[in-house]
Amino acid sequence: MSNFVTMEQNITPKKTRKPAWKKKTERFKVEEVIGKRGSTWLVTGYKFDGARVRQNFKTKLKADAFRHSLSLQVADGGLRTIATKLTEAQLEDAQAAFRLLGEGDTLLGAVGFYRDNYKHTSGLALDEAIFKFLESKEKAGKSERTTRQLKSTCKRFAESVSNKAVDEVLHGDIEAYLSGYKAQSFNNIRTELFGFFKWCIKQNLCAENPVDGIDRVKVFRDPEFLKPKEVEALILSGMENSSGDLLAFLAIAFFAGLRPDSELKKLTWDGVNFEDNEIQVPAGKTGVKRTVKMMPNLVELLAECDRSKPIYPANFRRKFSVVRRGAGFKGGITNSNKEKELEAAPQLRKWPQDVTRHSFITYFVRDCGDIYKTATAAGNSPSVIKEHYEGAATSTQAKAFWAITPKSLMASKLVKFAC
Repeated sequence: MSNFVTMEQNITPKKTRKPAWKKKTERFKVEEVIGKRGSTWLVTGYKFDGARVRQNFKTKLKADAFRHSLSLQVADGGLRTIATKLTEAQLEDAQAAFRLLGEGDTLLGAVGFYRDNYKHTSGLALDEAIFKFLESKEKAGKSERTTRQLKSTCKRFAESVSNKAVDEVLHGDIEAYLSGYKAQSFNNIRTELFGFFKWCIKQNLCAENPVDGIDRVKVFRDPEFLKPKEVEALILSGMENSSGDLLAFLAIAFFAGLRPDSELKKLTWDGVNFEDNEIQVPAGKTGVKRTVKMMPNLVELLAECDRSKPIYPANFRRKFSVVRRGAGFKGGITNSNKEKELEAAPQLRKWPQDVTRHSFITYFVRDCGDIYKTATAAGNSPSVIKEHYEGAATSTQAKAFWAITPKSLMASKLVKFAC
C-alpha cells in the first residue's frame, strides 16, 4: 500500500514576474464548464515554479483530487509529496545516503557498485563449513586418503582459532598457525587451507582468502625411493601375507608407477591389456587418462595373478599394513594395543610416502634415459622428472629393479605364488 511521504528536496523557483494569483489564498480552483455535450470540470492555477495549470476532467471528484494533489506539491515551502512504498526507516536511510554522496554521484550508481564489489557472508562457523567442504570433495570423487587428510588439517586449524566464523579468520591467524610447522608440513598445510578458503569464497562464506600472501617455503629434498632388495622383500611379503591379495597392487604400483589412491584404486582388470601389454590408467590426480606400457617383468608378475580377485582389495589399509610390517616397515595402523605394540618394534622403518611411485620414476628414467618419455609414463612434468629423479639411482640398481620377476623371487626365497 502506497503512502504519501514528504521528501526533503527543495525546488528553487524560477525568477519570473509574480502573477496576480499570489495575492489569493487558494492557488488552484475548480470551475464547472458547461458545453454542448454537457458539463466538464476545469482545474486552473499556477505551480510553485510559476508554471500555469489548466486541465479538464469529466467529473468533479477527479478534478477535486487533482487540485488537492497540486496544493500538496506547493505546500511547506517547496517540499514535494510523492506516493511511495518505502517505509519511514527506508526513507530516512535514503536521505542519509544522499547526504553522503559526492557531487555528481547517484544513489543507483552507489548501489550498483556495492552489489558488484561486496559479497555477503553467512557467518558460518568453521566446523560447519569444513563439513560441507568435505562433502563436496567426496561428491567430486576425491580419495578416502585425501578427504581424511583434509579433514585432519582443517579441524586442527579450526580448534586453534576456537572455531570462529569463516569470515572472521584473519591473515594473522593463518600465519600464527603455520609458524609451528617445519618446511614440508608448512607447505602441505598451507596448500590445504588455501584450497579450503578458496572453496569458501565460491560459496560466499567469506570475501577474501586469508592464506593469500603467505608464500610456500622452499624444501630441498628429493623423493625417497626403495632399493631393489627392499622392493623384492615387499613383493615377497605380499605373496605370503593377506592371502596374496596385494600382489597385483604391489606389482603395478612399483613397475607401472600408478598413484595408489587416485589411480590404482579405480583400476580393474578390464584396464589391463595383456594383448598389447598396456594399462589404461583411470583419470586421477591430474584428471587426465593415460596409457602405460607394461615392462616385461610386470607382465610376468601379473600373469601369475588370479584375475578373479580385485587389484585393489577390500580392507586394503589393514592388509597393506600387514604386508609392510612383513617387509620391515611400519604398517601405519594402531587401532588396537597389539597393533601399537607391533608398530613400536625398533627394527621397523618408517614407510616413505608415495614410495612405490617414486621408485618407479627413479628407475624408469635411469633405464630409458629420457625425461620426456618418463614424464608421459608417470603423468608428470619433464621439469619435475629432471629436477628430482634424474640421476638419483645407479645403472646397477635400475638393472636389478627391472629384473625382479617370478623366477628371481623364487630363487631368492622358495615360495609358491598364491596371488
